[in-house]
Amino acid sequence: MKPQGLRSSTDACQSGTRVGTIAVEIAQIVETASHKTTMARTLAWLLLSLLLLLFCSCAQSFLQRWTRGDVTRKVNGPTTYRFRQKLDHFGKKGSFWAQTYYVNNDFYKPGGPVFLMVEGQMPASIQWVKRNYTWITYAKRLGALCFLLEHRFYGSSQPTGDLRSKSFQSYLSSRQALADIVEFRTKIAQTWKLTENKWVLFGGSYGGCLAVWSRIKHPDLFAAAVSSSAAIQAKANFYEYFEIVYKILATRNRECSKAVKEAYGLIAAMLLLPDYHSKLKFDYRLCAPLTINSEMDQIFILEKIMLVAAVTVQSNRKSNTIKRKMDEMTTDEFCEKMTNTSLGSPYYRYASVIRTTLRNKRFSCYPASYKDSVKGFSSSSLDRNTYKTAKPWLYQSCTEFGYFFTTDLKNQSFTGLPLRYYAKKCSDVFGSEFNSDSLIRAAMVTNRYYGGLNVSGSKIIFLNGANDPWYPLGITKDISDDLLAVFIKGNFVVNG
Repeated sequence: MKPQGLRSSTDACQSGTRVGTIAVEIAQIVETASHKTTMARTLAWLLLSLLLLLFCSCAQSFLQRWTRGDVTRKVNGPTTYRFRQKLDHFGKKGSFWAQTYYVNNDFYKPGGPVFLMVEGQMPASIQWVKRNYTWITYAKRLGALCFLLEHRFYGSSQPTGDLRSKSFQSYLSSRQALADIVEFRTKIAQTWKLTENKWVLFGGSYGGCLAVWSRIKHPDLFAAAVSSSAAIQAKANFYEYFEIVYKILATRNRECSKAVKEAYGLIAAMLLLPDYHSKLKFDYRLCAPLTINSEMDQIFILEKIMLVAAVTVQSNRKSNTIKRKMDEMTTDEFCEKMTNTSLGSPYYRYASVIRTTLRNKRFSCYPASYKDSVKGFSSSSLDRNTYKTAKPWLYQSCTEFGYFFTTDLKNQSFTGLPLRYYAKKCSDVFGSEFNSDSLIRAAMVTNRYYGGLNVSGSKIIFLNGANDPWYPLGITKDISDDLLAVFIKGNFVVNG
């Protein structure tokens, strides 16, 4: 049953109604009843509105068009492919490498849309084209062909076969990634005879940024983009992140947020006092040998402990569109522990959270050595490297985006994580040219190139959740009739 007041697709086609009018109506409906509306339902209706514009003709009903005919391609289920990609889109070298992508052509009907999901800072998973996520649901309804493209230097898409800083300097950047997307779209359209089809981009997190930027930079190739939790504003000193985590916890349970703040304060004080290090190591199951000889050692441990609460909030799996992993603690479960006085003071309650997290993930202890971390990040081998996903993302953070979770804001709820800590990490891993000023300059350059929050263009949807700590760097209000924002109150990271 569609929301009251929404035009039918047939009426929209016959009247030539622009998608902006319909989508604004939907946004208003969502705003007045956001507490009753799931993110999946919101995204579904917005997608329908967007696709009305892309695929309707005034002479023929949209619904009649996409239900007519059978799938002509053989239904084989999702398939893995390798694309012959250019190594350097901006240099003279003619080298190529094999980029991983996945295809689901089970629902494709000739002339139907092409959905391209852009992966970001994580390895691409075939589950994104197999499971019944929202974009796959609409692929079924619209007869769409689905592609999922993996980002260079993540997962199995390794252009140079190593993780050397020199390789990153030459070939790892969002601009190279955007050029990969354009090259992929152009060549695949030719090979698969999809040059006349409408291509729609999808992406979440950094992948959502790439989807937005690809639509802005190449509107001739991509008809529209749908982004989820896309932090399109680069920012080195991202102090808002922990503040929003604190506010989310306070909204759930004020006693929970107070307990977390008290625990952090005591942990930070104990890190400064060598006599308490052995107790801290035992209570928080910190890995041996525990050596705290510098400010970097202290901050590293504090960062790891603080991130437990932050990751719990960000990864909270209450949405029906994403199944919660068994080893993830929900925000409610976290706050239940932090307000359980039978466990002792907030210090001991948080220690219980740490032990539960370790047990769920089947870890024996919590990493506590900054030196070991730098050593791991500095390895250039892909074999058995636990940092093979984290290292390229750290490099892109150091050179393009920032996104560093600091506590540099005056009167902030948490303290102890200055920007200089992250600058030193960038310097220790990638070279002495990195410092706080270079991180700030890199983010400024990125914003000048892509526009930051000053988005231009058309036919882009931005989805964010109020309980997603990343939303300050994204679009949360409509920019125009066809640059639409959906800001869901009471929900977490928007995906699926």
